[in-house]
Amino acid sequence: MINVYLPSNSLQGAEIPFYMLWSRSETIDLIKIEYPTEMEVKEIYNVSEGNFRLENNVLHVNKVDVNGYLGIKFISKLTDPAVEKNLHIVVYREDKVIHREYKSLKLFRPDIKLYNLPHYISVDVQENQINTSNKIKIVNNGLGTAILRLECLDSSDIKTYDPMDIEEFRKKFWSGVERKTRKLNEKFPEYSQLLIEFVEMGKNPPLFKKSDLERIKRLFSGLIKALDENEEFLKDFANMILTTYFENISIVTELESFLIYLKSIYENKIILIDAVNVMKVSTTPMKLKAKLYTTDFAYNEYKPIELDDITIVSNKEVELPVYLLFDFGIPERGVGENGH
Repeated sequence: MINVYLPSNSLQGAEIPFYMLWSRSETIDLIKIEYPTEMEVKEIYNVSEGNFRLENNVLHVNKVDVNGYLGIKFISKLTDPAVEKNLHIVVYREDKVIHREYKSLKLFRPDIKLYNLPHYISVDVQENQINTSNKIKIVNNGLGTAILRLECLDSSDIKTYDPMDIEEFRKKFWSGVERKTRKLNEKFPEYSQLLIEFVEMGKNPPLFKKSDLERIKRLFSGLIKALDENEEFLKDFANMILTTYFENISIVTELESFLIYLKSIYENKIILIDAVNVMKVSTTPMKLKAKLYTTDFAYNEYKPIELDDITIVSNKEVELPVYLLFDFGIPERGVGENGH
């Protein structure tokens, strides 16, 4: 019996594992795997150089090092937001087909579309509530989660920055975590490097670059592994985070609108980096000129969205949270991209 494994779906640009298992007593002379043009072979396991060849999107394996296993790591290319492709696997013994199988795979990615780009946004401040009219409507039509970051241009009248209360919370929180990790380092010296990197990342948040995202992924992969393998470390680490958080939570004001925004993240697969950053707006009309950059969990880069020449005016001076500029909901029926 030959067993073939391939995940049923994968984010485009991500690594895709594939493997075959069979009895070591079974003789196999040739394995042919035909894969779609949207994929390429990144690594082959248990096969020595000279025992395989790639030709026209077909992998030919003449011999494995240890009988009974073949592993392949594919990687997919960016294509349409959602496509379904097939892999064709054929196994031969003495020039006869002994196994034939098709495996289907759905390749997906985020598909960010701009549905409304207003020329004018009005801000209405009433006591502790801030309302914005005619928001920038962004919709993710794809299945993958999109990670967005707003960057104001030099020519923009309006700039974004950390709000004082959030910045104060961040500094005090990470200062507290840094103090507490010293005890953890003494108790768990094998995890000291992970803890040092964790604190460094918190004190100096990474930029929105592929290298930074890869560093975050490596750090948290190592941290999750450590927490999974050592229950005592898990308890002490969680206790450190929670106690430090509650020591400083009084600094942060929770807003109903922010909870609504968080709900939209889950439902619409859009994460806005630095969503609680603010921009100062007033009764004097000011121009916002910015770009909205997009990536995903496979670090794919997409064409930025131009947010140019938006006038923002408020009934009073206020620090406007960035997330209040956006509507990430499902577009109304009949409304096309760019509001048409």
